[in-house]
Amino acid sequence: MKTFKSTKLIILLFAIVISACQSNTQSNEKTVTEPSVFFKNIQTGDVLTSPFLVEMGVEGMAVESAGMKNDLMGHHHIIINSDFIIDGDVVPADEKHIHFGAGQTDCQLDLVAGNYSLTLQFADGFHQSYGEKMSKTINVTVR
Repeated sequence: MKTFKSTKLIILLFAIVISACQSNTQSNEKTVTEPSVFFKNIQTGDVLTSPFLVEMGVEGMAVESAGMKNDLMGHHHIIINSDFIIDGDVVPADEKHIHFGAGQTDCQLDLVAGNYSLTLQFADGFHQSYGEKMSKTINVTVR
């Protein structure tokens, strides 16, 4: 009877140790996320008063000034009432495509009253788009 209780105790202790090791291993694993861009302070459906602050964020890549092409680096563009730029295409420079080639991560937008789609587009140092995967579009109303 004594041997049976000792065996049960050893099995129980072994199960506790294994369980503790598994939970410790799982908690130390990091989740890998795909690079992405996002608007930090505004979202779809927001009603804004011009001028308004736009804060731009990026994960999985770093922001740098235009002029050099470095892996996993680039800068932001805001596209007004138009879609993302195809991967590898150069982001145009006009009134609908605002460049932040100095590495800016926020700006003031001054838009007349109306409904807008705002697309945040990340591109490399030569303004070549990282495509849809590095863009985010929201719809806002300006009053």
